[in-house]
Amino acid sequence: MAIDLPLVRGRVDPAVALRESATPAALVRSGQADAIVVDGSGFVLLEEDGAGLAGIPALRRLDARAAARLLVGSEASFIGVVGSRAVVAIETTSEAQPGPWAHLRAVGWRLGDDDAALALSAVALAAWHRSFRFCPRCASPVRVVSGGWAARCGACDKLEYPRQDPAVIVLVQDHNDRVLLAHNAAWKPGFVSLIAGYVEAGESPEATVAREVAEEVSVDIEEPTYVGTQPWPFGRSQMMGYRARTAQKAPTPVADGGEIAWARFYSRDELTEACGSGEIRTPGRSSIAHVLLTQWYGSDLPEVPEDTGRNWGHPMGQ
Repeated sequence: MAIDLPLVRGRVDPAVALRESATPAALVRSGQADAIVVDGSGFVLLEEDGAGLAGIPALRRLDARAAARLLVGSEASFIGVVGSRAVVAIETTSEAQPGPWAHLRAVGWRLGDDDAALALSAVALAAWHRSFRFCPRCASPVRVVSGGWAARCGACDKLEYPRQDPAVIVLVQDHNDRVLLAHNAAWKPGFVSLIAGYVEAGESPEATVAREVAEEVSVDIEEPTYVGTQPWPFGRSQMMGYRARTAQKAPTPVADGGEIAWARFYSRDELTEACGSGEIRTPGRSSIAHVLLTQWYGSDLPEVPEDTGRNWGHPMGQ
């Protein structure tokens, strides 16, 4: 079954030659590039309500004067070319640039194809720039080069690039077609998602799937099947999605008591009832976890009532 993932769409040309030959600030100041605005914690600046086509949110493109003002003291990255226009992302804050800001987790699935792809790369780079400030070899400060896509140490000249850590996420079904959902101890009460984890050194993704399910909920699975991969900038992960069936017909999951607080299998009717009552909330629409669950459910997942009064959180990487 084909899988259509949000945040991996678009017709954005990376235009590596342009990235290497011109600085992002020069492209903006010369009028050769549009400027979008992000911050390092995952937020993007949008057009005012109603400005997007057909009600679809759109990234705001700043005019040359506003962009030049923000460039002073801010990092900027060349993201790519859409059509005939280069796009540069300026990294700043809502204090420096007021307007409607939204987190990519919340709005990513609603953006148009090109804006979704631009926002994903821009947020990932902004998060890397914010966290990677010193050389891992000699601890000296680094400076951003290659249009934002690399950092060079000013002392030992070591060159580093932004990386993504391989991670897996798996939709586990038992022989009664029920799906396994788990609640991480670090999440807000009621939030559930699929089992996920990072690939360890020397380990294949398929081995990681089996290990994570066994470690976190004491359930053995049969051979997992790969579904698709989603870049995920919240934890700089490359999320590889899998499906798997339990080795036993109807096992009882046992949470590890550390990372996982509780876990259980849900039928479609049980999931509908639990979401409708506000007992649980499923992953956000921008995540691969949501896509995998929707495929299993057979339609849009049931929504949690707005008046439940819960302060819902969002799991990192899912």
